[in-house]
Amino acid sequence: MFKVIKFLIIFLFLFPAMASASSLRLVSDRDAYGPGDNFAVDVLIDNVEMCVNVISVNLNYPNDYLNLIDFIEGESLINLWLEKPGQKEITKANANGEINFIGGVPGGYCGHIPGDPGKSNLLARLIFAIPGLIISDVERDELRIDFLDSTKVLLNDGFGTEDNLETLEIKLKVLDSPALKSGEWKNQISSDKIKPEPFIIELRQDKGVFENQYYINFYTTDKQSGIDRYEVLEIKPDYEVGIVSKLSWWEKVIGKKLYIPEWKEAAMPYLLEDQNLESTIKVRAIDKAGNERYVEYVPPEELRIKVEKTSNNLPYMLLFIAGAVIILILLFFLIIAIKKKKNVQKNKEE
Repeated sequence: MFKVIKFLIIFLFLFPAMASASSLRLVSDRDAYGPGDNFAVDVLIDNVEMCVNVISVNLNYPNDYLNLIDFIEGESLINLWLEKPGQKEITKANANGEINFIGGVPGGYCGHIPGDPGKSNLLARLIFAIPGLIISDVERDELRIDFLDSTKVLLNDGFGTEDNLETLEIKLKVLDSPALKSGEWKNQISSDKIKPEPFIIELRQDKGVFENQYYINFYTTDKQSGIDRYEVLEIKPDYEVGIVSKLSWWEKVIGKKLYIPEWKEAAMPYLLEDQNLESTIKVRAIDKAGNERYVEYVPPEELRIKVEKTSNNLPYMLLFIAGAVIILILLFFLIIAIKKKKNVQKNKEE
């Protein structure tokens, strides 16, 4: 019995050392920056003992001395973003000093690739700026960027098990004058001449999404400067971008809105405006350097015919209802006229 207890005690002490424990850390090219400097902070993952597939990062930074100005995922190992900071999120982050992102790796990420000279463990690159004129109630000689406790890494074990996680913050000294002549991140963006990766447009219709209306999914990556935004255009045959449509008399009667085909900034999933599927759907992915990748999708003929059969019944139903209402009104006035005539005759007889 004593041997069993002894074994259990040893096992319990050894188990934490044997458990999986990934680590996240923040690194920068320098350990000190001054007013007017723009610099990058890389978010890296290390010591991956078991493959991981979901990473949720939440960071805190002193927003009186630091402004987040860009989020670059171009060289990230993450290829499926669940939450990625755009300009609105960056503005909000600078207001409260917190930034977060969530991404996944289908199939799992199993550690740094041996022999890879690049940063195959890079999650994201944050671009910070120290204002030339700092206005703060606190005088700082050190800037600290920390991982919040809500940061998580989930294992690729089919159960989404949370990994034991170690985090390493970064501390940067504050100089009296700028340490850099120019921003490295600007050079990285300006040198990007490559379009985003090819992608496809997927047309979908689900009862639990947009009340069973048609929508599209699309996604791509850009391994240089990163994706800046997506734009969608729905355009019908014989129409031109930016040109107002002409309405038929029937469309005017039913109050149909003017149709103006134009590019619109979009996020996935995107609800289609043309639920009749009469339009060609175009999506363009634009990276931070302005390079664009266009993809075009024409809804299948059988789907358009199916939708047309349903939608074409609408005008006839409206006509039927309008006709019925008109007939009822005419009958109403006819009944009133007959009653008045009878009353007149009755008065004459009296």
